[in-house]
Amino acid sequence: MNDFRFRFRWSTVLGVLSFGILVPTFFIPMELGSKAHFLSILVAMATSFVIWEGSKVVQKLVTIYFPWDQSIIRHLVFEILLIFIFSALGLLIGIFTYSKLVSALDITLSVVLQNIFVSFSLALLFTAINEGAFLFGKWKESLVQQEKLKEENLKAKLEGLKKQLDPHFLFNSLSVLSGVVYQDPILADRFITQLSKVYRYVLDSQNESLVSLKDEMKFVNAYFFLLKVRLENKIELENYIEDMDSIKVAPLAIQLLIENAIKHNQALEDSPLLMKVWIENHYLWVQNNLQLRKENTTSSKVGIKNLQDRYSYLSKNEIKVVQESQFFKVGIPLI
Repeated sequence: MNDFRFRFRWSTVLGVLSFGILVPTFFIPMELGSKAHFLSILVAMATSFVIWEGSKVVQKLVTIYFPWDQSIIRHLVFEILLIFIFSALGLLIGIFTYSKLVSALDITLSVVLQNIFVSFSLALLFTAINEGAFLFGKWKESLVQQEKLKEENLKAKLEGLKKQLDPHFLFNSLSVLSGVVYQDPILADRFITQLSKVYRYVLDSQNESLVSLKDEMKFVNAYFFLLKVRLENKIELENYIEDMDSIKVAPLAIQLLIENAIKHNQALEDSPLLMKVWIENHYLWVQNNLQLRKENTTSSKVGIKNLQDRYSYLSKNEIKVVQESQFFKVGIPLI
C-alpha cells in the first residue's frame, strides 16, 4: 500500500478553488469584490490547500496503517475522524490568521461551526473522489490480473488434462498389439487404426478449450475399442446420446472419467464394468457400476478435481459427482 497515489491531480485545484471562493463569499460577511474580499479569498485558498493536501496525507497514512482488506469500517472511521480533526484545526488557524493579518472578524461560535461544517464536507467530498479513484484503479487492476490468471490457469488445466492420457495406456496398448499381431492380423490392423485415431485426436485437440461432443464420442469409441481388446469382454459402453452436433465439451473429459472408473473398479468376465453415457437436464452423465478393487490403488486424486477446476472457467454450472451403493456417476454441464 506504500504506492498509494491520487489519480485525479485536478481535484486539488477544484478543492482549493471551492474552499477559497465559497467560504469567504458565503460565510464571512463583507463587501463582495472589495480588497478585503480578495484577501480573504487568498487566505481561504491557502488554508484550503493546506487542508486538502493534509487530507491526502491523512488518507495515505490511514491506507497504510488501516488497510481496506483488514477492516473497511475501521479504515473509514479513522479516515473520516482524522480528516475532520485536521480540516477543523486547519480552518480555525486560517480564520485566526485572516483576523490578525487582514481584518478583525467577529468570530462567533456559529461562524466557526458553519465554516467547520462546510470545509469538512467539501474536503470529505474530494477525498471520497480520490479514494474512489484509487479503489476503482485497484479494482480494474485486479480484474485484469484475474482474467490473466484465469487464462493462464485454464491453459495449464487444459494442458494438464490432455496429458492425463495415462502413459501406461500406450505401453499396455503396444503390449496388446504385440500379442494380437500374429494371432489375428485383421484385429491387429483395426487396433493400429483405432490407436492412431486416439493419438491423432489428442494432438488435434491440443490447442482447443472446447470440442464438439460428436468428435469427443468418436475419440471415446476408438479409445474404448482399444480397452475392449485389452480387457476382452470385461468392460462395456452404452451410449444413449442422440443429438451431439450442437454440444461442446472439454477435450478428453469423457475419457478421463472412463479411465478413472477402470482405475478404481474391477472388470470381470462374469461381472463386467458397465459404462453408460447419456444427457439429462442439461448435463452429460458418465456412469459406472461400483466394483471397487480390494487392493489399494495409487491415485493422484487430480482427475475429477482437474475437470472441476477447468469447468469452473468454462461454465457457470458446476460438475456433479454422485456416488450410490451400486454406481458412481459424474455430470458434466452442457456448453
